[in-house]
Amino acid sequence: MPRALAPPLPEGCPWSGWTPPNVDWCEQELCAVVVNPANTWSNLLYVGVGIWMWREARRLGRRDLAAFGPAGILVGAFSLVYHASYTYFFQFFDFVGMFVFCFLPFSLNARRLGWVAPGREPVVHAGGTLAFSGAVPVLFELGIPIQGLVAVAIAAVVAQVLRLRAGARARDAYSAFWAALALLLAAAVCSALDVTRIACDPTHPWLQGHAAWHLLSAASLYALFGFYRGLGPPAA
Repeated sequence: MPRALAPPLPEGCPWSGWTPPNVDWCEQELCAVVVNPANTWSNLLYVGVGIWMWREARRLGRRDLAAFGPAGILVGAFSLVYHASYTYFFQFFDFVGMFVFCFLPFSLNARRLGWVAPGREPVVHAGGTLAFSGAVPVLFELGIPIQGLVAVAIAAVVAQVLRLRAGARARDAYSAFWAALALLLAAAVCSALDVTRIACDPTHPWLQGHAAWHLLSAASLYALFGFYRGLGPPAA
């Protein structure tokens, strides 16, 4: 199966010599250093949320939440450079950033479910991030949508939380997780409407469906952090 690539940039543009990504979002490509402005600058909300999470974890003295902030900042930074460049090279790092964040709740849930011993969460986190990141170039060469990896990681976290909730006494504490999931689903709908051109205005300077994905999913990270903050630190 041949690689699925977005249309290349015209010759002479700043990023025209690079391999394009595997998806063509609605926003028009500019012959400029920042190829997709709306999809680029909307990532700044991830950075803002990441800074807030980092400061909040420090204020609370929560070591289990310490990596949320840096991971959120990484998501925003990698996605910003990817959308600015319109290249597969930086798209790879965009996925790495998402995996870095996705496997944080996965590793925390694994600890709470008793799947791993206390202190082994970083091993689970690193293993999941490396495995999924390593699958990106393989799927890219096969022409298989890489975005499915993110869906698998998210589905795994949801399955874990459902197991945690089944054995929980205070189920009201899970409302923040459902809010995070609802925001993420709304973000996915906006992104799907964008890439399928169902709702698409390529020339609009800021109203883009994939930019809405960035904004809504950044809000989802905020709610997800609130969920784990509300659960309290895991038992020693």
